[in-house]
Amino acid sequence: MGFLWFFLFSFTFTLSNSIPDSAILLSFKNSIFGDPLNLLSTWNSSSTHCSWYGVKCADFSDKVTSLSLPDNGFSGEIPAVIGDLKFLEVLQLQANNFSGQIPVQISSLPSLTVLNLSFNSFSGSIPDKLIGSGGLKVVDLSNNLLSGRISVDGGCEFLTHLRLSSNFLTGNIPPEIGNCKNLRTLLLDYNLLQGKIPAEIGRITELRVLDVSRNSLTDVIPNDIANCKKLSALVLTNLMDFGLDENTSSMDSFRGEFNAFDLGVPFELFFHSSLQVLWAPRANLRGRLPVQWSEFCSLRVLNLGQNYFDGVIPENIVMCKNLTFLDLSSNNLSGYLPWQLHVPCMTYLNISRNNISGNIQSYNRKGSCDGTMISYGLASSSVDMDNSWVESAYTSLPFWGSKAGLMMDESFAIVHDLSWNSFTGLLPVFFVADQLLESNIKLSYRLLLNNNMFNGSSRRELISDCGKLQSASVNLSENKIEGGMGKNFLYCLQLIEFEAAYNRIEGSIDPGIGNLTMLERLDFRGNRLSGTLPNQLGKLKNLTWISLAENNLSGEIPPELGQLASLKVLDLSHNSLTGSIPASLTDASNLETLLLSHNRLFGEIPSSFSLLPHLAVLDLSFNDLSGPIPSLQHQTNCSSYRGNERLHDKCPFSALSPESPSYPYKIQRGRNLKPVIIAAATSAFSLLCMVAVAVIICQLRRKKVKRPGTLKGKVVVTFADAPNELNYDNVVRATGNFSLRNLIGRGGFGSTYKAELVPGHHVAVKKLYIGRFQGIQQFDAEIRTLGRIRHKNLVTLMGYYAGENEMFLVYNYLSGGNLETFIHDKSGENEQWPVIYKITKSLDPSFSDYGNGFNIVEWTKMLIKEGRPSEVFSAELWETGPRENLLGMLRLAYACTEGTLSVRPSMKQILRLPYVGMR
Repeated sequence: MGFLWFFLFSFTFTLSNSIPDSAILLSFKNSIFGDPLNLLSTWNSSSTHCSWYGVKCADFSDKVTSLSLPDNGFSGEIPAVIGDLKFLEVLQLQANNFSGQIPVQISSLPSLTVLNLSFNSFSGSIPDKLIGSGGLKVVDLSNNLLSGRISVDGGCEFLTHLRLSSNFLTGNIPPEIGNCKNLRTLLLDYNLLQGKIPAEIGRITELRVLDVSRNSLTDVIPNDIANCKKLSALVLTNLMDFGLDENTSSMDSFRGEFNAFDLGVPFELFFHSSLQVLWAPRANLRGRLPVQWSEFCSLRVLNLGQNYFDGVIPENIVMCKNLTFLDLSSNNLSGYLPWQLHVPCMTYLNISRNNISGNIQSYNRKGSCDGTMISYGLASSSVDMDNSWVESAYTSLPFWGSKAGLMMDESFAIVHDLSWNSFTGLLPVFFVADQLLESNIKLSYRLLLNNNMFNGSSRRELISDCGKLQSASVNLSENKIEGGMGKNFLYCLQLIEFEAAYNRIEGSIDPGIGNLTMLERLDFRGNRLSGTLPNQLGKLKNLTWISLAENNLSGEIPPELGQLASLKVLDLSHNSLTGSIPASLTDASNLETLLLSHNRLFGEIPSSFSLLPHLAVLDLSFNDLSGPIPSLQHQTNCSSYRGNERLHDKCPFSALSPESPSYPYKIQRGRNLKPVIIAAATSAFSLLCMVAVAVIICQLRRKKVKRPGTLKGKVVVTFADAPNELNYDNVVRATGNFSLRNLIGRGGFGSTYKAELVPGHHVAVKKLYIGRFQGIQQFDAEIRTLGRIRHKNLVTLMGYYAGENEMFLVYNYLSGGNLETFIHDKSGENEQWPVIYKITKSLDPSFSDYGNGFNIVEWTKMLIKEGRPSEVFSAELWETGPRENLLGMLRLAYACTEGTLSVRPSMKQILRLPYVGMR
């Protein structure tokens, strides 16, 4: 009895001497030095703390049970005294600017069940006993600056939701995570985790969502994951920067996907009874897709794009009747497209860049589509806190968005991409299932059939029920489509993009094109169109991009084109247009690129072009223009006016943009071989280098990239073979802070400096012009590709740095210079010409002593247009083949010589070409 009284006295004494919750909250307030909305002004002694903003207390008590202050712009640190709120159950401080370390005292809060500190700037490691111990059910520490390893403490029996996404966590995924058997969502994406996925995850019987993408995980995908019987979504890799906004730091948006798994996907996952989402693009997976699929297939979203799967698309995949998103692009698949595949029901189908062949059959309109949402693996009748956290986890995943077809809003677009394959026959009629068209929101539709072998002319509409769509985009470029540009091309008034370049379309342009008032992009380059340009083109007020180059169009340029206020790119080059350049083009005030070269235009260049504020690219070469050259707001070089003998001799830009010496286009045979060899050698070098790089990319597989050991300060990301001394400080020191005395070259994308990192170890550092890239993401895509390439004839990329205001690349240094320098520096030395001529012959076996101003690019273009592309190749190479790939490479190499950036293909487009992806 005495012991009981002693215990009660001690407990009462302890409570009476503990710090009041109000004092703890005021201490918390004092640690906040940023309160932009002045929300904590009510936190004072004039009122009870249970009524303060964001504070809740237990019934009939003054004990704080909830502190919820999300998205208020608070800044400061969480004080350790927070650990004295012994009755605190919910702590939600997400979407603020808190920094510093997470107080270890939070791990000791006995009543805490929900901890959400996401979207702040917390740093340091996660407290050792935070995950798994106590009664914590929900832990969300995502989108911070946390580092160190993940540790799981205790039995972990209460934890249901764990999100650690977008931090800098390192080490392995702890196998102890398998003890958290009630875990429903496990999100570890966007970290620096290494090693393999632990098989112990298969013991988490309640798991619904698992995301391990954007890490550096390797090894095989464990079969044990299939033991998670309630698993609904599995994300192994992710190429989409979903959820990033203007507030995301450049480093966050720059971190890419480094997971590279061995072998393929365990077949057990394909046949999993609950798995609805399997997302693993560019995961280094290989093998074949399972042959046998059953009607119990639950998959709705399957993304295996950019892997190494071969074989065929199995016929039985049509048993997955709920499949609405299918991405098998950029693999090695062949065979035929299963004719019973429910394409009209798919909101996203991408089988591009494979070698799938045959005709595309007409689709069955009577098939039904399942339009239900993903179930999350939850009972529909159960609505509680746990379910809301699972749904929240889904909305953060890459497939959840308009592209995947799971959320329909004004930006929703259905995509069917069958491009870059070997399909033949007539174009079938495509349509969107009635169940999708019956929704309250009008849908957009993108149909990509380019780079196949479709032939003949379509005698019917291409998209059925086009009038029910919000908009439509069609790409038929680079097929063998014949016939005229008739009603089949112009029937759909909802067209916003229509591309049919490099086909065999002939005849005149139908004046009915003026009815396509929604049209924004029109591309009929490289066809056989003739006749005049219709004045009705001036009605297309939304048009921003038009190319009718490389046809047989004649007549004058319609002045009505000046009415296109939105027009940015106009390409009418390589036709037979006559007359003068209409001065009304100046009214197209947003014009950025104007290409009118290789026509028969005459008269003066409109002086009003000098008023165009955005005109950056102008090419009027090889016409019959006369008079003065106007001074543009964005200076161009003199090559834009060559071939116009009656223009004034003095080019006003020659002092601003020096060129290599130009030579007459026509030279008598044998009169002067040197300029011919220089032009041919440099042109051949450019052309052949593009082919060589593309072939090398085909042959080399992904290599593991080393991750930075620390992310403090400015970090140089290094690849294989990089020296240990390669870091930001050493690069700046070795280049003398990019001093002119170390400058060894300049180019269109930046300046190159020689640097000695350590005695005897030289590197070349290319400091890039920020404005030449479309942001960090384009830079990421380009550089990660280059970093994986290793070849004896290519310089090795060792590393790179990407900051908001500075970017540079680090290569191995070659002391011998480049070919262009060798040719131009040595061209005056007679004894060097046999060597230069030998190099030229080795680059281009078809080169000979042409006396007509030979230029390999123009010569190649002429052969392509005249249907004689085989003459570009040596006889041995042409016979070896495959010829389709050789022709594809030729078109690619020629496209890469295009001087206009908006027309030239990007590296991303190049890498997706099927002949570049050959292995």
